[in-house]
Amino acid sequence: MIPPGLGIGPGADVTSLNPLLTSSLYNQEAAGLIFESLLWVNRFHEIDYQRSIASAVSASADGKTYDVTLRPWVWSDGVPVTSADIVYTFGIIKAFGESYAGYGGGGMPDIVASLTAPDAAHIHVVLKRAVNPQWFILNGLTQLTPMPEHVWQHYTTDEIWQAQSEPAFFKVGDGPLLVRELNIGIDAVFVPNPLYGGAAMHFSRFVLKFENAEGQELQAVQAGDLDMSNVPFDLYAKALTLPGDAVVSLPPSYSWHELIPNMANKTTLFFGDVRVRQALADAIDQQRIVDLAMHGLGEPVYGPVPPYPTTFLSPAAKAGQFAVGYDPAKARTLLAAAGFAPGADGVLRKNGQQLAFTLLIPAGSGLRIEMAESIQQDLAAVGVAMQVRQMEFNQMLAAMVGQPQEWQAILIGMSLGAYPSGEALFAQGAALNNNGYANADMDKFITQSTDEPGMGGLFAYQDFASTQQPVIFLPNERYSVLVRKGLHGVQDFLNPLGAWAPEKLFCDGSAP
Repeated sequence: MIPPGLGIGPGADVTSLNPLLTSSLYNQEAAGLIFESLLWVNRFHEIDYQRSIASAVSASADGKTYDVTLRPWVWSDGVPVTSADIVYTFGIIKAFGESYAGYGGGGMPDIVASLTAPDAAHIHVVLKRAVNPQWFILNGLTQLTPMPEHVWQHYTTDEIWQAQSEPAFFKVGDGPLLVRELNIGIDAVFVPNPLYGGAAMHFSRFVLKFENAEGQELQAVQAGDLDMSNVPFDLYAKALTLPGDAVVSLPPSYSWHELIPNMANKTTLFFGDVRVRQALADAIDQQRIVDLAMHGLGEPVYGPVPPYPTTFLSPAAKAGQFAVGYDPAKARTLLAAAGFAPGADGVLRKNGQQLAFTLLIPAGSGLRIEMAESIQQDLAAVGVAMQVRQMEFNQMLAAMVGQPQEWQAILIGMSLGAYPSGEALFAQGAALNNNGYANADMDKFITQSTDEPGMGGLFAYQDFASTQQPVIFLPNERYSVLVRKGLHGVQDFLNPLGAWAPEKLFCDGSAP
């Protein structure tokens, strides 16, 4: 049996168990334990029907209509999962509107003209226009995770919203685990779902422990209180020397780090000049960040499609041809062309305003602190003054979403959907476009990526975004975890797209 305990990283608690309201990767991972995906997408961006509730998906030639077949599945209380639950989910998504966490991704929900259930095992989706089928299946249909209508129908959408962190509300699920406790800031406790339709679990309890400081998780693994924990990069060398346990390096998640320049804040309107954003990107030595802050476990990122896997990279990106790259001389030229000149203190100025801003980073994150310090040094070398301020992670998220005039720049990670188009990221008014970025050409290229079959539109979008730098793209790390001796299946458990497969974990003596 696997002893209880799984560390998920310092300073990032689970605060929501509702997959329709998850605003962070940590919440998404926890909610995915309770509710099974309609379509499970593996690390190669392929649908794994062995782990999906759907058994088949078909699309019309023009990408306007879709038929989904469900396999037999049951909720943890024995009630069958049916197409009515998916229709119900879609109704909740529409009711939440822009409060829905995935709003705009895959065009959801506004792109859908009708979603009906011909019978209990089928749904039929008609879109308002013809689109790229690959895009809608991977980014649209994947959002239709069934919710238990027979339980949730007794609550209003506001009550559902208010209950998102209450374990008692989620007593019925159809995923591999069921939640028993959520103690924000302390831990979350799960147990196997006895009626789960997939593979059996090899443990009796599954605990996510939220440590308050880097290093505590490693100590907890050494003490036997945890079986696995993230390894903070600043403790990576130490973790390699710990006796008895193993450091396992994983493929990079489908994400990047980003410096978000706030163009909606009147004090930083200079970010609206593309030359300024390009100069910031050219001033930052990403390879040094990878080498020093990430111990070589990462890749530079210069556009909106991560380098691993290479499936969706444009020809230019595959060839390493980007509009930006480490070039301080070019950065200085761009800033001069934008009208900035050095003041007596060496900081660039234009019309009396310094090219200066404050960068918010999550408190206690050694990696983000090292990244910020490296960026601060690079920007100072080209005349840009950047101050760094730490803020508690969830507080920073709340400020980013709800107080656009109160922050100047943020350093954070961004996780992507299975198809890396930018409709939820950089389109005007998109759900995750929190920094006031707007560009008509960007909207055009995003529309091409979502509406035109094939990947030509996606290639045009990513190359244009590399030029625009709507956020300053930064390296993507490869995660490492410290694993107690005797625990196996870790690499299969952690899917780079953010969905966990707990059935893959087993200990010596409990092999599947």
